[in-house]
Amino acid sequence: MRDYLEQLLVVLAIGTGVAMGARRISVPYNVALVLVGLLLVLMNVLPETLMDPAVVLLVFLPILVFQGALSADDTSMRQAARPILILAVPGVALSLLGTAGLAAWEIGLPFSAALLLGAILAITDTVSVLLAFRSVRVPHRLAAIMEGESLFNDGTALVLVSVAATVVMQGYADPAEIARMLTTAIVAGALLGTAFGMLSATVLRHAPDDLTAILASLVAVFATSLLTEHFGGSAVIAVVIAGVLIGHEMRARLEPSRVLALQGFWETAAFVINVWLFLLVGIQLRSDLLQQEAWPILLAVIALHAGRAVAVYGCFWLIRFSGSRVPWRWQHVMVFGNVKGALSMAAVLALPQEIPYRERLIAIVFGVTLVTLVTQALPFRRFLTWLGVAVADADETADRCRAVLIGARRAQAELDGLLAAGLLARPDHAARWAAYQREIIDAELQLRGIGSHAQVDVALPAVLAARKAAILDAMRRGLITEPTADAHVAAIDRQIVDVAEAEHQRTLKERR
Repeated sequence: MRDYLEQLLVVLAIGTGVAMGARRISVPYNVALVLVGLLLVLMNVLPETLMDPAVVLLVFLPILVFQGALSADDTSMRQAARPILILAVPGVALSLLGTAGLAAWEIGLPFSAALLLGAILAITDTVSVLLAFRSVRVPHRLAAIMEGESLFNDGTALVLVSVAATVVMQGYADPAEIARMLTTAIVAGALLGTAFGMLSATVLRHAPDDLTAILASLVAVFATSLLTEHFGGSAVIAVVIAGVLIGHEMRARLEPSRVLALQGFWETAAFVINVWLFLLVGIQLRSDLLQQEAWPILLAVIALHAGRAVAVYGCFWLIRFSGSRVPWRWQHVMVFGNVKGALSMAAVLALPQEIPYRERLIAIVFGVTLVTLVTQALPFRRFLTWLGVAVADADETADRCRAVLIGARRAQAELDGLLAAGLLARPDHAARWAAYQREIIDAELQLRGIGSHAQVDVALPAVLAARKAAILDAMRRGLITEPTADAHVAAIDRQIVDVAEAEHQRTLKERR
């Protein structure tokens, strides 16, 4: 155990350093991790530690999919439900079959193993894409479609991975058995995910503090996953649905400080898993095998994009008659944004050790992830601008004003709630409410090209937390860019620290 923990610490230390360096040079951390992982594989310096596939399946996957579902904009996804569903159900099937057909023909894998590869590569990991969306504003509906597709695509694709793995292990396919497995996985996953999501949201509303709320959410995720798996359902589908329901109730009913605590915990957990997965592949991979599979990797990339193009262009061509049109440029973004990442690698690592072609599949999936991250994720922002999809907003002042308006209005709402609860005196409420109103007026005047923004000192931690939550939520929804949000959040954090220090000094004086 000591040796294992030491190796784990080495891997996480490497990942932390890579992520910090990537942040400084404005490169997506997953791109940097996969590049460093490749270098370490070729140098054979990573410790050789086998990972039980059950750990990846039962621990890593639920955390990754829950974090994405928790922060999803469910309102926007409901408005874009038709394109999301068409991509997440028939789109996944078309992508799988297209990729598998070309892979079986080009790479020489048996068709059952090619189907398994196609299912793994049908998983759409949009971490890099959504990071680009945060820094370059795109149409809100486009971002909602890609985020929603990624979530529900994860569930359907991973069900197909499980079915394809069963076929590879058995050596034959029973259509009736496959239909039963798919139906049970999807229906049981959806029903149990809904039930656990509603129950967990109720528990979180009654949690006495932030720490117990975090613990309750942790229990909810793994209870949902394990019990759904026990009843033959898809744990990923259940966790995705539960996460969306919990996220909706969390933003609608919980106080801002608790929302921030939950989001911060799950973002940190997902980040650690991402770092670990990118380097874990390097531990499982032989450098000689990666070199041998170089040509199959390039062929798999071609097959992957061919299958994705068939799915995207074919599905949207069919639904154009129903009045739900998706612009051609958006479809190009969905094809080019088909980047592989942590979920695809988690899926291939979760395959049983005894399954045929496991080592080849790990090498090919790692290689495809490397190629797509470098050739697609890195230039994705430039691609959006070149394609004319990015919404031009050269006026940084306007962006800052929008952040002020969003934060100040949310702060006023929090002040009203504190007054109604009897936690704030009416004179204090009036003074602070008026101060925020001055900020709002100044920001609105600036947006009209007239006035200037005046900084107002804020001294109420609950209001500052509400303001911070509103700005972070606006960034996730694509209303303001990530640099603007980071600047405002940093300023609010400084005010929170100043308020805490002032309160500490006041307490010391009272004790004296």
